[in-house]
Amino acid sequence: MVRKRSILLITTGGTFGMLPDARGFLQGVAKAVPELRALARISVAAPFALDSSSMVPAHWATLASLIADRMDDFDGFVVTHGTDTMAYTASALSYLLDNLRKPVILTGSQRPLLEIRTDARANLIDAVEVAIQDLPEVAICFGGLVLRGNRARKWSLTDTRAFQSPNFPALGEVGAKLILHPERMLRRSGRFRLRPELDPKVLHLRLAPGLGGSSLEGLDPASVHGVVLEAFGAGNVPLLEGREVFPLSAFVARGVPVVIVAGAEHGAVDFALYDGGRRAAHEGAISAGDMTAEAAVVKLMAALGRAKKPADVGRAFAEDWAGERS
Repeated sequence: MVRKRSILLITTGGTFGMLPDARGFLQGVAKAVPELRALARISVAAPFALDSSSMVPAHWATLASLIADRMDDFDGFVVTHGTDTMAYTASALSYLLDNLRKPVILTGSQRPLLEIRTDARANLIDAVEVAIQDLPEVAICFGGLVLRGNRARKWSLTDTRAFQSPNFPALGEVGAKLILHPERMLRRSGRFRLRPELDPKVLHLRLAPGLGGSSLEGLDPASVHGVVLEAFGAGNVPLLEGREVFPLSAFVARGVPVVIVAGAEHGAVDFALYDGGRRAAHEGAISAGDMTAEAAVVKLMAALGRAKKPADVGRAFAEDWAGERS
């Protein structure tokens, strides 16, 4: 007889169904989605119940620690999560759970589990089925797509296929049957370990025409340890009469790394294309390559947490930690 796989279902709140504790959540899911029993043996953990917009890096660390502590007890993990910050949490787990060997699958819904037109049932069934496969990384399973977690972004507030992966193909699709693409998956050879170091003092800014140094004069320097800047185009930071408009060099001079994210979802930073990009690189800006803004923000927090010296942050962004960049 084939052993039925064991899954730890971790509920964190969100639209999916905010029930007060693990027991209540398990009872609600067992009643609404009885098909899960045919797929796996399900246990439930409820570390917190929050709207995902209220989550902070400490919650990512709590989730990562919970999964790491139970890694030997289960074949896979499913995390139900609000959609608003799911891409941030997925990115964080991909960095904090270093050299992952088992599936960690995030899912959620656009409509609550008990509503008539809910997408929660299908997403949960799909996520559990994915979590019993050989998929050794953090992924988002939503709307029939299986996406690398640190490559995904939420693109729609209403479409049931709420997430997309701009610069990396899907790891799988779920339709009449589940199709996974093993050639796209991560295979790490190092020892699994929890890397909980995070420095949350990261400022995320998006350039707009006219945003300059005067816009940031009231900023407390001690409150910011790193900046992620979504620039124009392929990393173009504006110049006015040859002078930088955004105070990039002032941040770098204070020892605050500035990571540049491309201004379009598809494509990558290329500092060599325009004067603004070349100037940014000369002043010490760090390229995020083709990373999403969410993945870059969380990676900067993790890089700052791990760094022994300032140059370590730049080296971290030149490396691929968990498939987050090409």
